[in-house]
Amino acid sequence: MNVHGIHHEAKTKYAYAFDEKTLHIKLRTVKSDIDEVHVIWGDPFDWGPNPNNDNIWEWNSSDAEELKMTIEYSDNDFDYWFLQVKPEWKRVKYGFVLIKGEHEVLYGSRGFFNLDEMPKKRYNISDYFNFPYINEEDLFKAPKWVKDTVWYQIFPERFANGDKSIDLKGTLKWGSKDPVNNEMLFGGDLQGIVDHLDYIKDLGITGVYFTPIFEASATHKYDTIDYFKIDPAFGSNDLFKTLVKEAHKRGIKIMLDAVFNHCGFKHPYFQDVAEKGSKSKYFDWFHILREPVINFEMKHGFPKPHAHEVTGKLNYETFAFTPNMPKWRTGNPDCEAYLLDVARYWIEEYDIDGWRLDVSNEVSHDFWRKFRRMTKKIKPDLFILGENWDDSNPWLQGDQFDGVMNYEFTFPVWHLLGHEKHVDYNYSPQKFRNAISKLLVTYPKHVAPNMFNLVDSHDTSRILSTCEGDVDKTKLAFVLLLTFGGSPSVYYGSEQGLTGFGDQNRQCMIWDTEKQDKTMHAFIKQLIAIRHSEKTTREIDIHFITEGDFKDLVAYEKRTEDETLLVIMNTNDYEKEVKVPLELQRHYKDLMTSEAIELTETLSLKAKGFRLLKAKL
Repeated sequence: MNVHGIHHEAKTKYAYAFDEKTLHIKLRTVKSDIDEVHVIWGDPFDWGPNPNNDNIWEWNSSDAEELKMTIEYSDNDFDYWFLQVKPEWKRVKYGFVLIKGEHEVLYGSRGFFNLDEMPKKRYNISDYFNFPYINEEDLFKAPKWVKDTVWYQIFPERFANGDKSIDLKGTLKWGSKDPVNNEMLFGGDLQGIVDHLDYIKDLGITGVYFTPIFEASATHKYDTIDYFKIDPAFGSNDLFKTLVKEAHKRGIKIMLDAVFNHCGFKHPYFQDVAEKGSKSKYFDWFHILREPVINFEMKHGFPKPHAHEVTGKLNYETFAFTPNMPKWRTGNPDCEAYLLDVARYWIEEYDIDGWRLDVSNEVSHDFWRKFRRMTKKIKPDLFILGENWDDSNPWLQGDQFDGVMNYEFTFPVWHLLGHEKHVDYNYSPQKFRNAISKLLVTYPKHVAPNMFNLVDSHDTSRILSTCEGDVDKTKLAFVLLLTFGGSPSVYYGSEQGLTGFGDQNRQCMIWDTEKQDKTMHAFIKQLIAIRHSEKTTREIDIHFITEGDFKDLVAYEKRTEDETLLVIMNTNDYEKEVKVPLELQRHYKDLMTSEAIELTETLSLKAKGFRLLKAKL
């Protein structure tokens, strides 16, 4: 028994309150090393007299339950075991009995005990793990609407130009440049979005996430000048209020981008610091390392593009090493109050439904706890989404975020389907299963439905480009996205065949119907409709099918109480015929064609083909 790979911690993702009555218990062991795992559990205060001596009180082991765990997922290295219990008094002590062959070992908070040699340890609760009490106020609670939402991410400057009268000098003809860069202006604005809300609704979208729209210098608007004002190139505050109302009429939620890690160089508070140094009343609102604050050349009122060797030598802290984005000191009470007022203003005055938090993992947990308490008091069903790129459990304890941008889903999809020129690894189906299995055990089961799943965004290459223009593999990426539990997002224009690497992904949306990829649009629209109509697509748990020939496919089942969804994908560049496991041979409805089919002994899948099959249980 390899005890070095065994891991559990109480009150973490390995043991958490799923709801006010239910505790989820998980255990990690080395893959294929343990035959069985049992959990002995009971109330820690269930004591009584020893049957042989009334003067000795001990834990009533006869009241304890011993339940068998199941392996819910495995990756290349580990098996992940799961058990759900409902302690009557909301408190529980528990230990694991690890079984290998005829040998049993107790695993508890104080280590491992060979039960063959120390059988009395089996019910010694002083060696058990402890979940002291399920407190309702500590439960993770997210808005109920999020798990059923399909998002559409819009980069406003490139979505649609609806009001040419507010175009800035130098604005280019719509879609006239390819590739694009961040310095180009095409005149995208809020009126253009209002004009196309019906298009967004027709696609099946129920939530729109905007990258920043407040007054700023750059086209991307992550260098905020005025947090209380819509950028004049986008429109006005009144127009934004109209946009929100019109979106809500169509059943579409609105989420804004909160850039609270940093502001823009031209923000008046930072300009005051740049001019007055330590004499500025805003000096402690920023992380000033030394004076003079500005220790670099300027050009047209902005930091001059600097040589690489200047990186890290600034006299103030910034986002990355970008002098255009000075970092806020959110621990300063006045700075904190200012930023919280921003969040409050757009909720109270404009009725937005969510905040996406830029560079959220670089802002203090203390600030985000205050942010959550304040915003949820105003609007309890507000969605709080963090921009974290990796394991984010510390932010998802119920006191900060409701979810994060789930790039831990994105990366395996890229590695499975992306062209070798554009990805770090090329995943086989097994490596993909390993990565997704690890992801599915990373987050508690009530957190996972609120993860913001995506295959591309304004910060990545377009999925069609990652797949080197392979339309069929791009479609497979969207099949994975829209059958995976969580809250999926489509980056504007990917449904129309937009391409682009890096920041070149920020192309102008295609409104010329002769140039639109109508086939891709219809395909994604159909998948979104299936997402809305079929509850199984929104379920979190996946059962990967690896029996026989299916090991060379990406195939999985998702179940509700009365239905099953079977997803089968051939990611190979050649047709494949496979033998169908007996337990999968039944009558199905093909969700893409609406035809009734019977899955028999063999199944043929064309190159880069897939099937979405639904059956009653």
